[in-house]
Amino acid sequence: MAEAVQKSARAQARWGLQLEELERKLEGGFADLRSALLSSLSAPPGAPSQVAPEWSELLDALDLLEEAIRLADPALAPGLKGVVARLERSLSHAGMTRVAPLGQLPDGRLFRVVGTEPRPGLAEGSIARVVRAAVLRGGALLREGEAITVRNRP
Repeated sequence: MAEAVQKSARAQARWGLQLEELERKLEGGFADLRSALLSSLSAPPGAPSQVAPEWSELLDALDLLEEAIRLADPALAPGLKGVVARLERSLSHAGMTRVAPLGQLPDGRLFRVVGTEPRPGLAEGSIARVVRAAVLRGGALLREGEAITVRNRP
């Protein structure tokens, strides 16, 4: 029993070190990210609404992080959620909002349905999983979302 407790403690310590390393890397990159993203906001008036390449990479990374949270060991999920929250605050400061309405019917103006999966706890046709979050700035759609909807019937 004591050996199992020691193994568990060592595993938790390793996870803690991995999370600390990830946080250090993220913290080191935030300054560069902020300056690059803020410079991309200075688009000329009347330019079409679209996501700048710098934002696209960040948004794709957020989508991947949310998928990692879904699949991660429960001990790692809180750290990953903290990273997502910090990155979403950066988006918010730039006036952007990610839309990922799990359990709701998809809005055809914001989402394209890319698949279905069974999910007994959710209503038929509602969003089971967001593959790619929709992104808005003000009321304008900057990036279309992609969702997998619930299909419980064979």
